[in-house]
Amino acid sequence: MTKSNGDAASLVSIGQLAQDAGVSSRTIRYYEELGILPQPRRSPGGTRKYPREYSGYIAAALALKDLGFRLEEVKPLARLAAGRAVSQGQRDAAARLVEAKLEALARQVTVLRRLHASVRAPDGGPPVSAVLGAVAADGLGAVAADRLAPADLLQPARPARSGLGTVPHPATQPARLP
Repeated sequence: MTKSNGDAASLVSIGQLAQDAGVSSRTIRYYEELGILPQPRRSPGGTRKYPREYSGYIAAALALKDLGFRLEEVKPLARLAAGRAVSQGQRDAAARLVEAKLEALARQVTVLRRLHASVRAPDGGPPVSAVLGAVAADGLGAVAADRLAPADLLQPARPARSGLGTVPHPATQPARLP
């Protein structure tokens, strides 16, 4: 259903919106399905007609994805990012999502700093494989930034991803001579 009085002129097809936003029509339909984009108006023939300002929702969703938010996390943030009115509960939920992302990024920065130190001075700290092995074994989300000590990084064995037992940690293997 379209409005008259000039509003129809500000409505665009899914193809035009996709082109303007730099995404595919399929992405727009998927964002609608997830609730990131509000449902569009329909022409009398059933064709989707989008207000041009929906490109703001798409731009917000893409920016949030670039910041590492998952699509299911984008929905509560997209309304705020597009400048739309939200309830206090929605604002609080969005704040919790951003705080959780900040905490996750802080953990990643800690691990990356340890990795960088290991790469720059291989004799002065745990080996790169130990840094990465701790992350793979525990998952980055489980490794709190203040608990990632060198002792936690030096794990002699970790389960193999293939399920065939354990894989010896390279740092614990004797050097092989040619």
